[in-house]
Amino acid sequence: MDRPLVVVGDGPDRDELERALRAGGHDVRFTGWLAREAVLGWLRHAELLVFPSHGPESLSRVLLEASALGVPIAAMDTGGTRDIVVHEETGLVSDDGQQLGADVARLRADGALRQRLGEAARRRIERLFDAGAVVARLEALYDDLCRARTATRASEERPA
Repeated sequence: MDRPLVVVGDGPDRDELERALRAGGHDVRFTGWLAREAVLGWLRHAELLVFPSHGPESLSRVLLEASALGVPIAAMDTGGTRDIVVHEETGLVSDDGQQLGADVARLRADGALRQRLGEAARRRIERLFDAGAVVARLEALYDDLCRARTATRASEERPA
């Protein structure tokens, strides 16, 4: 069974992409820009997420959200992608568009792979990016910085 490609969001290449894909007879639906809750609704029902970004995104919210929902990801290696997606463990990371296409085809064809990657992604997000985990790491960082500052001041105050 073939499934539609749903493109959520917008950008300068949208018109060109729509024309090319429709001319090729592909079942593609472009939603345009959507509010966050609507995007999450699409993600909850997604078989996979394709992240074709080639910009220097530091930490993509859509990758975090898809991972938290257990949606397997095929993503370009850009910006902070590898901080979220671990290749072959929690998703597939590509260096170029051709490899991204191959990764998408691989995910579409392999339900067990989708399930394994999606579950691993959800567990990784819970372990590393859950609010409690982030707060604990920040508190530890601040504690380390305070100890280092105290130690530096103490060494500066000692007589020579």
